Amino acid sequence: MLKAKNIKLKLGNKTSSQDDKLYFTLFLVAIFGGAIRKWVVESAAVGNLVLLVQMMIPFLMVVMRKGNATSPFAYFKPLGLYFFYLLIQIINPLQVTLFHGVLGLMVHGLFWIGIFYYLANRHLFRPERYMKWLIPIVAIEVILAFVQYTLPDSHILNKYAHDAVKQVATIADGVRVSGTFSYLSGYTAFLLFYPFFTWALIKLRYPTWMVALAISFGAIAGFMTGSRSGMVLYFVFSGAIVLDSYPLKELGSVIGRLVLPVIILIAVAQLFQQAPLTQKINKAYTNFADRVTQNRERGEESKRLTWDFTYFSYSARFRYPIAGIGTGATYQGATILFGTSPLAREFGYVESEFVKIILEGGILLFMLRIVLATLLVFYVSFTNKFLRLLLWGTVIYAAPIVFNIHNATFLLLGIILADNIIWRQKLAALAAQIKPADEQEVESETPAPRVPEYFPGYPQNIGRV
Repeated sequence: MLKAKNIKLKLGNKTSSQDDKLYFTLFLVAIFGGAIRKWVVESAAVGNLVLLVQMMIPFLMVVMRKGNATSPFAYFKPLGLYFFYLLIQIINPLQVTLFHGVLGLMVHGLFWIGIFYYLANRHLFRPERYMKWLIPIVAIEVILAFVQYTLPDSHILNKYAHDAVKQVATIADGVRVSGTFSYLSGYTAFLLFYPFFTWALIKLRYPTWMVALAISFGAIAGFMTGSRSGMVLYFVFSGAIVLDSYPLKELGSVIGRLVLPVIILIAVAQLFQQAPLTQKINKAYTNFADRVTQNRERGEESKRLTWDFTYFSYSARFRYPIAGIGTGATYQGATILFGTSPLAREFGYVESEFVKIILEGGILLFMLRIVLATLLVFYVSFTNKFLRLLLWGTVIYAAPIVFNIHNATFLLLGIILADNIIWRQKLAALAAQIKPADEQEVESETPAPRVPEYFPGYPQNIGRV
């Protein structure tokens, strides 16, 4: 039986906290940083500086924390071990330069320092305050995708297509969308954030039609990226979130309310088959399906599923499988600025993050990553076991969150947004069930309970001021 513990909670106030502001700043830099690099300033130095700011913000949350914030290392001991190992990697004898190791610490640590700082200080975050800004910005990104997709590759909005290899940047007669991001990976990373964003809409009780529209248009824009892995993750996350949010009985009612609008949309589409929007939707799906078919026929799809195991079948290539050749050795930013590791060059080109992690930090680094992922899914507020398992698989293997800074950033932003809303709603529900034993004042915008000494799924410092 849970014992109540007298703790004074301060879940938030009407003004944004420093951590809220850093959260929103990270969102803006992630969304618009690529636009600066793509359309405003073409200088590689400026582009790297913008990316560096994006990488540093999660670390700044810890460094700039105030007295009422807790260090994540104080509550999550494995995180300290993980970063100690990354520090040791800076002086790895196999490192080319110390700078490789420093950048390696940043790229390997960005997601983990950000998410565990948040979990240790949930009470200082309230990202839902920024929904009035998040909604229009996200809408603009999706609308921009629709606009870009039917424009020629020579158009300024499709600058990536004529700056990059055309085979990579196009799908049949369409240009793979990148939104305000410099590269295709930016929009694919945005799709990692998007399901959590729609989950926030559901939890905050936005109109059902708005949620349905957001999910549908997000899926269509996702097809325009041409990314198969991105679309699989989008549909699996979105489907699991919808099923978790609406009980089957209620889901039937929701679908029933949407039947009439869908019938009307289909009727309009049939009447105006040449309408630009209808053409874009058909074109996006057809081109995506054709690309999947072509890659399957060429054998690329099966190769992608097995290439990690292929590398390990030739394990002799890993000359240092235990501790690796040094973190940052294969990171593009480090190799451009400070040179390429001879050992990395000897190993050869590899795209898979799974292989890169073991090449750089060895099996030890990968095992620490598994520990942190397990710790993460235990402490998030998601009650759905499948969503926890899906998140675990995503951070371990399905989505590169080390060598793709956009993936790490958007996944971090999405988890914080959804988790914080769910956490606060659970506390409010608990508050309604647990009556105060004395007249101790609780400072909060919403009713706050006396927090049990142990509340499943939350750190022991829950509600700490």
